[in-house]
Amino acid sequence: MAQYIMVFIHNISFILFIVFMLIAAHSDAKTLRIPNWISLFLLANFLVAGFASGMSLENLLISLGVGVVALVVGFILFSLGWFGGGDAKLYAAIALWMGWPLSAYYSIAVMLLGGVVALIAVILRRGLGLWPDWVVKLAPRMFEKDKAVPYGLAIVAGAIAVMPRMALLPEGWLDMLRLMLVID
Repeated sequence: MAQYIMVFIHNISFILFIVFMLIAAHSDAKTLRIPNWISLFLLANFLVAGFASGMSLENLLISLGVGVVALVVGFILFSLGWFGGGDAKLYAAIALWMGWPLSAYYSIAVMLLGGVVALIAVILRRGLGLWPDWVVKLAPRMFEKDKAVPYGLAIVAGAIAVMPRMALLPEGWLDMLRLMLVID
């Protein structure tokens, strides 16, 4: 019975990981802000998922180390003006979930998708007036000229891109993703 409860907790914490990443991306696209409570929740939720999944103490500590390194890298990028403070914290909180060595692939995905998000922002900003109001209201910061690009979108997209390889991916989820994406 205890095993089923742990599996249930692991699945719920993974669902919450996805939901809170999407909330962060939406918040950044709408306001250019990612609230601190989202990153703190992702950190606490990682600890719950790690415990519920039976993650070893060694792997837990390695993931925490990855998160600290990601936070340092994020704040270096923040000091260079390439990241916002919320982006740096979100990047680190998600890196915890990725662990090592997946965090390296996550970082590459974030960089590549950051370029895509920036390109989309340029295209959207040049086409002002062409877009329906409801589209602009979904992500107003993507349409404002001379504003920063909501990099939280790239951070979350990078996480989603490497998610099928996560060690914390609950059992059965990869098969479910394959069915949803019709991958053989």
